[in-house]
Amino acid sequence: MNSFRKFKEIFQKSNIYLILIVTILFVLILSYISYHELQREKNYLWELARSEGLNIAFSIQTLGSEFILNRDILQEVLVLFQKEVITFIDVVDRSGLIRISTDEQRTNQQVEIQYPGSINYIQTHDPENRRILQIIKPFDFDDRFSSDLFGYLFLQDKYLLIGINLEDYYMLYNQIKQRVMLNYFIILMLSLLGVYMIFRIQESVVVKRTLNNMKDYTTKLLETMDSGVISVNKQNLIKTFNRKSEQIFQLTKEEVIDKNAEEILPIQVKDKSIYQLGLREGEKIEEEIELITKNHARKILEVNTSLLSGESDQTGGMVILVRDISRIKRLSEEINRNKRLASLGKLSSGIAHEIRNPLSSIRGLAQFLFQSCTENDERKTDLKIILDEVDRLNQLINEILDFSRPQKLDISQFSIQEMIKELVQLLKLESKEKEISFQLTLTQKEQFIDADRNQVRQALMNILLNSIQAIPQKGEIIISLEKTTLKNEDMIQIMVQDNGIGIDSTDLFHIFDPFFTTRSEGSGLGLSIAYNIIEMHQGIIKVESEKGKGTKMSLFLPVRRNREIE
Repeated sequence: MNSFRKFKEIFQKSNIYLILIVTILFVLILSYISYHELQREKNYLWELARSEGLNIAFSIQTLGSEFILNRDILQEVLVLFQKEVITFIDVVDRSGLIRISTDEQRTNQQVEIQYPGSINYIQTHDPENRRILQIIKPFDFDDRFSSDLFGYLFLQDKYLLIGINLEDYYMLYNQIKQRVMLNYFIILMLSLLGVYMIFRIQESVVVKRTLNNMKDYTTKLLETMDSGVISVNKQNLIKTFNRKSEQIFQLTKEEVIDKNAEEILPIQVKDKSIYQLGLREGEKIEEEIELITKNHARKILEVNTSLLSGESDQTGGMVILVRDISRIKRLSEEINRNKRLASLGKLSSGIAHEIRNPLSSIRGLAQFLFQSCTENDERKTDLKIILDEVDRLNQLINEILDFSRPQKLDISQFSIQEMIKELVQLLKLESKEKEISFQLTLTQKEQFIDADRNQVRQALMNILLNSIQAIPQKGEIIISLEKTTLKNEDMIQIMVQDNGIGIDSTDLFHIFDPFFTTRSEGSGLGLSIAYNIIEMHQGIIKVESEKGKGTKMSLFLPVRRNREIE
């Protein structure tokens, strides 16, 4: 969010500079256009004023010299042609002296003629400080030879001076100037408004695109995370639920979004709701919890929470990071189990050797006494019990030694179906005291594996014996076989499922520990030996059990051909 704000500030700042540059360019362009248009209007009014004066001058000349008989008539003619915009009309001699004027105060005043014999345009001011355009034009009569002598001689080398009042023209010019400035100011404002709107739309588009890109990136990031991400607002409604969360809690996004978190996704930490601890008490949580999903799968989760800031430093919600560490826990337990097994194996091997020597002496002496007694000797029964118990201890020691010392595998190729059928026939005789039915679900195609046949047979027998012992009197054992792929390797899966007493969840993680048993009889080494054998074949054992409903064990053995197993 901070990066987005920084991006927006940089974008806005760059837009301000750009708008300022565009504004200056518009002002310069419009100023240039306005100046030329005003100059054009000014020149037009100037030409209009000059045309007005020249028209009067030509009109006076049009009368002809024969119409002008004396000074008085000329005076009346000049007055007759004087208009509202004409301030005065003078007759000036070549020296610039005003000889006749419609304004008596101007008579006998001196006027400068800059270009004798030509039309002169001179801008000046009258006594009332009004701007005046003086048009000085020489008299030019085409009929002067037919005119009377007096008129010709009087007007010879004379100039007609027309004084045009420019105030009305300048007033009109100022009006035009105001109109032009107003028009261009409106154009400038509209242009700037247009530019501003363009930049605003562009900014909106860029910001919207950026937000969408960030949203897509955040969504992809959340969906590809290996941890579950759940966010709830301060009303305790779920707002974010990524794909990993769906896998962990076995719920779809549609089932939880905008739903009450307490109802749809209850998570307990320290016997309290995680939402109460986070949203109400403001506590940061870093805990491991156990979750039983709706499919009765047990998961160990690592939960971390962070509070979201709202307005006025109030809590705006909470983010919950959930990581499924069940596999890590299992691996850790397997590592710890292997360490315990290795240590226990060394200890067991030493103890077994120490026990075997005195047992051999005890058995030898008991055997000697047993053979020395007569058939009717009462001690012979007691000696027989001693021999049987010593043999049982020797068998236990052999099992301990088999468990503790590494076995070299004798790899051969054999049919797994054939071995299962042999075991079932053998175990039917062993379980004749119970009403147990065996159901086989084997593949039609014969499945061959490269393994130590005797070792695999012993592991499978130990597991089947464990299932038989778990059935009190009457029950069923299902044995299925199928080919599968695990860890990108072809595997044979052997599944043994019974409907016996099952295993308590607290005991489930210890069933492969040596000497662990829940029965009054037995050494507790059968499943440990089976686990070691499967592990030596680089296989896997998985257990699923529920108290009172039975147990399912799955053995995964690699299909190895023409390859030695170390």
